[in-house]
Amino acid sequence: MNDEMKKNWQAANVTIPEKSDTFDSIMNGKRKTALQNLAQRYRWFSNMALVFLLIVPINFMNLHIFPDMKGRIIIVIWFCSFFVICSAMDRWLFHGIEQIDVVTMPVSKVVEKALYYRKWHIRFIFMLFPMAIGCLALLAYFIDDTYMRLGMLTGFLVGVALGIRQLLHFLADYRAITTGK
Repeated sequence: MNDEMKKNWQAANVTIPEKSDTFDSIMNGKRKTALQNLAQRYRWFSNMALVFLLIVPINFMNLHIFPDMKGRIIIVIWFCSFFVICSAMDRWLFHGIEQIDVVTMPVSKVVEKALYYRKWHIRFIFMLFPMAIGCLALLAYFIDDTYMRLGMLTGFLVGVALGIRQLLHFLADYRAITTGK
């Protein structure tokens, strides 16, 4: 396995002609590596979680939807905790991916670190998914409106579909880093 990785790494050690479109797009920053894509995506998700952290308390102060103050406080605390954890996890993954240096690290170390952060990404999903279900369960418990519940279910299903799509993009970038394909 290690010899195969070395061969693949050496085979990839081909210079790009300076006059090619690929060279220009890399030098001008138009094309990004899989590592750059991963880091950028993790930073974006971390920042978006912080934005939602600011939006949640404002939205849940609507008296028409949440007449019960105790319910509002519980929901705000649960959602804010969820988004703080999401942001922290994505920020940690961002910093980890950002520290991978393909120039100075051996191929085996690059692959090892990429697989390590991929494993933690999947673990974080399994930790956060039950918490997201808990958020929806709390909302469903405190909201006594059938249409709101249907909207929450629709939003959940759309969110799962978009989440799977994003996960496939993350996994494609990890696959590009670890196998070169």
